[in-house]
Amino acid sequence: MGAANIRQQQSDAVTDYRYKRFTTSLLLRDLRFSKEAAGPGNSFPSFELLTTNGDRLVNDDVFGHKPVLLIFGSMTCPMTASAAPSVQELHDEFGDRVDFIMLYVREAHPGEHFTQSETMEEKLEHARALQEFYDIQWTVAADNIDGDLHRALDPKPNAAFLMNSEGIILFRSLWAADRDAMRQALAAAAAGRAPERKQSETLLGPVIRAMGQVQEVMQRGGPQAVSDLWRAGFPMALAGRVATFFTPLAPDQRGIAAVLTLALGMLAALGMLGAWFFA
Repeated sequence: MGAANIRQQQSDAVTDYRYKRFTTSLLLRDLRFSKEAAGPGNSFPSFELLTTNGDRLVNDDVFGHKPVLLIFGSMTCPMTASAAPSVQELHDEFGDRVDFIMLYVREAHPGEHFTQSETMEEKLEHARALQEFYDIQWTVAADNIDGDLHRALDPKPNAAFLMNSEGIILFRSLWAADRDAMRQALAAAAAGRAPERKQSETLLGPVIRAMGQVQEVMQRGGPQAVSDLWRAGFPMALAGRVATFFTPLAPDQRGIAAVLTLALGMLAALGMLGAWFFA
């Protein structure tokens, strides 16, 4: 392959990464890790990040002291919203033995209020908004505008990577909201051990709980974020809308109630269809 073709592929990858509208293909890509991406046993990629207080972080600043937990997030990501309380609990439990870093990546559901960032200044503004909104007390940094580190690790919206003090990836979770897997991995790393479980791609629990956050987060993104989700991820948008009818409940419980309501409704519809067909 010629140099011109390689440059074109790299340019296309960056354009695809900084998408303007959420699509079904993006939703499907988020359901599992890519086989080609850096994973457990690999060295953490080289990086240079800007923090929300203006510091620059490179590998030598981060590694060499404690294990490090890096979490992806954005203002328009329901999974980030759902994970926030449990990540705070994990920081309260392990923050003295493990360094936590929130990495602001791309907008999961860009809209009029939070567009896909065009400059580092805009991306840092979004990162500061996230830090303030969730009252994050540990380091918050922003990836560069083309998402070099995010793409090297696999550009999922709310994945988490746990490294030892030497920068070797010990564990990764598709969702930072996978509480049990995250706690077990952190407990091992904090004790100087490698986690028995190297990876989690659990979908059901984290995604169902996040449905209680969908409507609020899409509205935070703007009307485009709302309409794009109805077009590209109808089941997710529907579950998020149904969850609003359970507002007195906590967000996680709203998500569970919404999915159960939809499942029962589907079973009832199938039962009625079966009764009609066999009548």
